[in-house]
Amino acid sequence: MIDENVYCVLDTETTGLNPYFGDRIIEVAIVPIYKGKIIESWIYHSLVNPHIKISALSEKIHGISNSEIESAPGLEKILDNIRAYAKDTIFVMHNARMDLSFLDIATKEVGQFPINVRYIDTLEISLILYGKKRSLESLVREFKFGEKVPHRALGDAILTAKVFLKLSEKIANLNEFVRIWGDR
Repeated sequence: MIDENVYCVLDTETTGLNPYFGDRIIEVAIVPIYKGKIIESWIYHSLVNPHIKISALSEKIHGISNSEIESAPGLEKILDNIRAYAKDTIFVMHNARMDLSFLDIATKEVGQFPINVRYIDTLEISLILYGKKRSLESLVREFKFGEKVPHRALGDAILTAKVFLKLSEKIANLNEFVRIWGDR
């Protein structure tokens, strides 16, 4: 997969699994890929202050505490950074619908328009290549990048980037997997 597109792998950590029931983003990472290589100097990572409490269960999963997010930037600052990365790139996510749904709710909360992005979902690619949806962790193990995903945005985004690069070797035309979010 060597082409001229910039791919930006996005991952978020949240207070729970459902943005429609009040769960919010607490960490964001974006890992750019250009010409088949992760560009470390372009990586973006930040905790996010959602102005709600993180439950003990959520904290146990990702290890992000309420005290850690107290001084983190709010959603409006984070969304501006995500918009900047979305311009003229293709986002890559594992289970894109989840991350993008959280971003939609976040934009509404701060009175902004949703972020329109072109994206590729590695979960969809796994369905086509393997005949079933594969978890990020199972793909990480298959490609020998480790045994577990850390459930932290930066670590998960880096692993998703590596998985995407491996999966893209098996795809003749990545453009077939590009979807548009926001113009629905």
